[in-house]
Amino acid sequence: MLQENAEPEYAAFSSKLIPGKEGIMGVRIPVLRDIARSIVKDDWETFLQDTPENFEEEMLRGLVIATAPMDTERRIVLTESHLDIIDNWSTCDSFCTSWKVPRKDSARIYDYFSALMDSGTEYRMRVSLIMRMDHFLDGDHVEDMLEDIVSYRHEGYYYKMGAAWAVSFCYIKFPEVTEGYLKDPKMDDWICNKSIQKIRESYRVPDESKERLKSFKRTHGN
Repeated sequence: MLQENAEPEYAAFSSKLIPGKEGIMGVRIPVLRDIARSIVKDDWETFLQDTPENFEEEMLRGLVIATAPMDTERRIVLTESHLDIIDNWSTCDSFCTSWKVPRKDSARIYDYFSALMDSGTEYRMRVSLIMRMDHFLDGDHVEDMLEDIVSYRHEGYYYKMGAAWAVSFCYIKFPEVTEGYLKDPKMDDWICNKSIQKIRESYRVPDESKERLKSFKRTHGN
């Protein structure tokens, strides 16, 4: 199914967006989601026993783990094994967006993903932030995530980009709270400046707020 839907031109395009990632066939995300749904309806447990051999198979593995019918504890166990496979922003973000979060298990899920910040590894930390941004961006959790972004450091580019993206979404929903963290000198300068850039690019932020945020930019950050 992957070979039938592979597009060489899209593979070349994707390779530019995910530099250094080998084995990209060029299957579009909506098609991958359709294939994942067909696997979930079939023998998804057997599928997960195979080791992914290319980018698309890694994506499919994540989508199946995120959506197949199972209880939360099993999904967390499979997630733990999948995290070592995640080595790019696309695999990370599609996995996080798709992860099923039953309301009754939300506290357990939040605690699991929050704790990934302690890993000290670029993509586990990015998973922690993107997962919380996608599923837990509310008044009960926003300050915890912003505090993590201020308190934890990692020099990986894709962690920092994920952090800035998360801050920008926090600002859209909770501008006053987020401004307080943007002013915090403990926030990484690069993340602060990139967050401000992303906020100012958003159509959901008033012009007067965008102008005010200019003064928050740090001159010694890139």
